[in-house]
Amino acid sequence: MNETISRLTSPLARIAAALAAAAGIASCGGGVSANPSPVVNDTAITILPATAVLFSGMPTTFVLSGGSGSYIVASSNQAIVPFTGGVTGRSITIVPNPVTVDTTVTLTVRDTGAAVPVTATLTVKPGTVNNDITITRTSTITGCTGVALCSGGDAEVTVTLSQGGIPLAARGVQFSVVSGDFRFITTVPGTTPETLSTSIATVTDQSGMARVRIRILAFAANQTAQMQVTDLGSGAFQRTSFVIAQVTTADPSFYTVPAGLAFIGPRQGECASASSNFFVYGGTPPYTISNTSQGFGVAPGVVAANGGSFTVATTGGPCSTEGTSATILVTDSMGRVRSVLITNKPTTDVLPPLVVAPDTVTLATCSTVASFSVAGGTGSYLMPSAGSDLIVTTPVIGGTATVQRRAGTIPVPVTDPAEVMVGVSDGLSVQTVTVKLTGAGAGPC
Repeated sequence: MNETISRLTSPLARIAAALAAAAGIASCGGGVSANPSPVVNDTAITILPATAVLFSGMPTTFVLSGGSGSYIVASSNQAIVPFTGGVTGRSITIVPNPVTVDTTVTLTVRDTGAAVPVTATLTVKPGTVNNDITITRTSTITGCTGVALCSGGDAEVTVTLSQGGIPLAARGVQFSVVSGDFRFITTVPGTTPETLSTSIATVTDQSGMARVRIRILAFAANQTAQMQVTDLGSGAFQRTSFVIAQVTTADPSFYTVPAGLAFIGPRQGECASASSNFFVYGGTPPYTISNTSQGFGVAPGVVAANGGSFTVATTGGPCSTEGTSATILVTDSMGRVRSVLITNKPTTDVLPPLVVAPDTVTLATCSTVASFSVAGGTGSYLMPSAGSDLIVTTPVIGGTATVQRRAGTIPVPVTDPAEVMVGVSDGLSVQTVTVKLTGAGAGPC
């Protein structure tokens, strides 16, 4: 009886011990895996695809299944496919190194159990986008030196697609902006307006070369830009970087008439109140006009065509000896800038004194007209005492003013002779003219 119980207990104990051991293994820490190990019932290992064509530098993913779920993958050529090690998961990604000719590499996959290893045959082909992307400046911009592409400029980009040294003709190629202030010109040269885009697709010629044009944006700052060239046939791509330099020097053929202007006030301590037109020639319209001072008005803000104009107006009024100044910036659509210096200062000339001659005139009859001359001063004259019950004055015209007795009844009594003082002002000083009315002139005309 005891012997029978012993025989039954032994298998049960072994099963219990196995379960406990399995539980202990499951609770232990282990390697890192992007995917949890699958529950596997199939003892055969599978890798898909079992045969594949890979391009240098291009990633390819293989799916693993079967076996224990924990795999060891080994490459037969570590120089081309540098991959060997444990894998816990359902997939691996292979990125082959560059090759010059088609190269066969074998991947061997085995699990941590007793499953039969399997292999995948990889054919690694040379990348189709060669390392000969060239960017060449095609526009001349004053001040653009060195190897950088300059703001507002154009350039040509070329790339050759080949495989194993054989050019790939009529192959689709896409050029794309990865980063930076540049765009691809998608319209035919000479087309107006031009169209710019962040990507462009074209095809290679019989030599495997593809060509596109790029435009650096007009106000691009100093930066490093990046471009991607993609072979649409294989998906292989290459990126290249280049330097963009900001240039604001104007082209000699881009100018304004006049190039600058100095306004002079009419007298000391006073700036001019005036305006002037400036015409824009050369460059690439439209032109943007920027004002840097509140002492001047500028209009319009955009000049649409070559030979168009904008107006600068001064505000005038009292000002210091230094006056005011401003730099008007004229920027064409290519980013070229022309600076126009405007100044407004009072005159430095010393004004001659204001004089009147004669300073006394006589009106003996109603028909008598007396005149006097005004000179010196600012040259702008007013007669604030012109409104009198006894006389009528005319404005100063050509340096001369006239006075005449007023017709009609006048207040009485009136002394004989009567006198009226006429003041003449140039805005800074005043001179007077004495007008005498004698005889009957002291009474009504």
